[in-house]
Amino acid sequence: MASCSHKALALAETAFPVSAERSSSKAIFLSYASQDAEAARRIAHALEQAGIEVWFDQSELRGGEAWDASIRRQIKGCRLFLPIISASTQAREEGYFRREWNLAVGRTLDMADDTAFLLPVVIDATPDAVARVPERFREVQWTRLPGGETPASFVERVRGLMSGGAGAACAVPASVVPQPSVIANTRHSEEPQAPARPKTSRTRGFGFLKLAIPALLLVIAGVALIPPWQKKEHARNVLLPAIQDIAATMFRSNRQIFDMAVEVEKHLPNDPTLAKLWPSIATSVSIETEPPGAEVFWKDYDTPAAEWRSAGVTPLKDVKVPRDYLRMEVRKPDYQTIELAAPSFSLGIRPIVVHLRMDSTGSLPENMVRIPKSTTEMQIMGIEKYGPRDVPEFLIDKFEVTNKQFKAFVDAGGYTNEAYWTFPILEDARVIPLKAALATFTDRTGRQGPATWEAGSYPDGTENHPVTGVSWYEAAAYAAFAHKQLPTVFHWAAVADTSRSEFLLPLSNFSGKSTSVVGSLAGFSTFGVYDLAGNAREWTFNQRGKSNQHFILGGGWTDPSYAFNDSFTQPALDRSESNGFRCIKELADDSSVAALRQSISMDFRDYSKEKPVNDLAFAGFSRQFVYDRTPLGPTIEKTLETDAWNAEVVSIDAGYNNERLVLYIFLPKNYTAALQPVVFFSGSNGIHESRFEPTLINSRLLFIIKSGRALIFPIYKGTYERQDDLKSDSQDLTVRYKDHLIMWVKEYSRTIDYLETRKDMKADKVAYLGISWGGFMGGIIPAVEKRVKVVVLNVGGMEMQKALPEADQINYLPRVTQPVLMLNGKYDMFFPVESSQKPMFRLLGTPLDQKKMLVYESGHLVPATEFIKETLAWFDTYLGPTR
Repeated sequence: MASCSHKALALAETAFPVSAERSSSKAIFLSYASQDAEAARRIAHALEQAGIEVWFDQSELRGGEAWDASIRRQIKGCRLFLPIISASTQAREEGYFRREWNLAVGRTLDMADDTAFLLPVVIDATPDAVARVPERFREVQWTRLPGGETPASFVERVRGLMSGGAGAACAVPASVVPQPSVIANTRHSEEPQAPARPKTSRTRGFGFLKLAIPALLLVIAGVALIPPWQKKEHARNVLLPAIQDIAATMFRSNRQIFDMAVEVEKHLPNDPTLAKLWPSIATSVSIETEPPGAEVFWKDYDTPAAEWRSAGVTPLKDVKVPRDYLRMEVRKPDYQTIELAAPSFSLGIRPIVVHLRMDSTGSLPENMVRIPKSTTEMQIMGIEKYGPRDVPEFLIDKFEVTNKQFKAFVDAGGYTNEAYWTFPILEDARVIPLKAALATFTDRTGRQGPATWEAGSYPDGTENHPVTGVSWYEAAAYAAFAHKQLPTVFHWAAVADTSRSEFLLPLSNFSGKSTSVVGSLAGFSTFGVYDLAGNAREWTFNQRGKSNQHFILGGGWTDPSYAFNDSFTQPALDRSESNGFRCIKELADDSSVAALRQSISMDFRDYSKEKPVNDLAFAGFSRQFVYDRTPLGPTIEKTLETDAWNAEVVSIDAGYNNERLVLYIFLPKNYTAALQPVVFFSGSNGIHESRFEPTLINSRLLFIIKSGRALIFPIYKGTYERQDDLKSDSQDLTVRYKDHLIMWVKEYSRTIDYLETRKDMKADKVAYLGISWGGFMGGIIPAVEKRVKVVVLNVGGMEMQKALPEADQINYLPRVTQPVLMLNGKYDMFFPVESSQKPMFRLLGTPLDQKKMLVYESGHLVPATEFIKETLAWFDTYLGPTR
């Protein structure tokens, strides 16, 4: 609307004159950031559909102070103030909505304490505890409406509050409830818009339409006459700056910023600023199907109720979509729709390239989906060492096996037909005769069936819930009955892709209350496989070592959500109330498939029981890092310059084997005083990338330089241009790993040696900053290198694999005594909270008042704004501010 011509504005004002009779005392004021306009519209629309009058302020646009005065009047007179809280409001340090929030808080100072006025609404996963809101907001109950989807219960709660009640429980019949208006404060680039005249009541709706439709046509005609130059100016001066502001701190892209960028590109097709922003906003999708001609649709994964967008018809080639986790559907008449969750987040957001075979309707077994041949990384805590592993094409149940399906097995004589029971039933190492074993598989009333059933059947109303309370043997027998197989851990991992935990788990059943109808929650994994996380634990084929335990994965409704990321085994006879399963159908029968069924061991360390070595032993370990203080021989290999920073590429003596260590020294522009150096240790991507690209720091680390500090990026042994035979960042029991650890610590120390030679560096104020692998190494390097004064670990933790004692992280953690800040994700698949993050925090030798751990609603990544805010605050506290 900000691009409307004066003619269009005049037409709008003529069509909808402002009424002096408006009663703002009955209005709800809806306050939100411009990026959340769509969610605000959904909320307003839901209230309108329920008979609550809703109007927007788009029909009267005036510049200057009139805007502010109008908004202030509405806040002063409204009945309820509804602020929308989201990642967008988190990312904005400034914005008109914050003025609105403060005005609303100011009004509460004149109200009675029990007056209902503030009604905060969160439309995404933004945690209450860290939301950037006025403290007054925290004193009232918050409502969560994901994506602005508004249930009837919320509408009734609004009714109750409007009538002076406490919420939905005090709802009043619609006939006697005052019909409020909702002021939806829509805006471009946070500019408020003046209020419009409220709609007339429904009893006069036809008369209103007779007047409104011609006027609306005039408005549309006026908008159509907007000259192209004005659209270009709006794109250049309003949309593009807004995109830059959002992109600077956004956690990831989404359809809102993507749509803004598309609009800018339409009017400024060759704009160099937008060209630089596109890689952070969009990725591409290329999809081929057999047969071709299928239409591809997409939406953001975390807004399942949003409308589908069409990407085009296959074959698709390099079509832009948001650089975000997406849910996609591939549809073709007479063929089974394919659901996708893409892309994988294991190594970042890369272009989506997929070749799909479509199956004609009815050609596959009911509710099974085809999984193409793939390579699974095995990102499941405890069995990571078995990846990557090639998995041939197979079919898998879209849903967990239900009570109704299992009842068909029981009714067909499943517990009496020996043909289905092909595996010897063991208790410890003793084989139990089949008849005797089957007699033990009974329900709560002694009849044969799952342990959760009664009287030979499932509880009423749960026919479409997953069957639970079954042993591994019962699951395997059902699979034989259905002419299917239990999945191996490799099949299961191929579709689970735990790198997506932060998206999947909030939409899964870890309620602790009961199972839910299969597929009733919106969380699905690759190719539309539902309920892999939560609901029922899922038995897999593989045995753990030589024991009679089998892997049961995904966690159930009784488990904490992090169970999805952990490997877990139970005795094959275990019939716990959350034990269930799903089946696969193998499409190949060769040696590669047989190898997937192998018994496998699990690396799991219970750090609550393990103890670090004593000080005497550790003193011996420390001597392996001693090196001769030979001349550094520094050489400036080259210099680099961008708009944001200058850099020097320096090589020095590495301190071992006559090797040279390369350092990238990133410096602020035009600094005058000596700088605090932040020496960085990166994630494991460097092990797999043959060349370091300096501009990569712009996406996550530029804030260090902007804060007036130097960022030091060593190229450690085995990474980037110094790659060798190192294939993984995981610690292990080899001497090769121990030798690399020694080299990494020496390289870090030699880096500080070099910083001590530079007058432009405060080498007495060195900070350690590590991300992922660097977060793990932050539990080792500061224990040896005491010149490090402060430590920040972004997604760090402990590993399940063992190392030689002189290289094992557990023995170093108690010797880390510097101030440590740990920033972690609740759904981290590499470092789960309970088994990895918390033990690391507990074992740190840092005094309790100098160590801090924050856990966010995220995966193996911390929201950018929080990372920046907390890191700079920590450095300022323990190194001193830079200005």
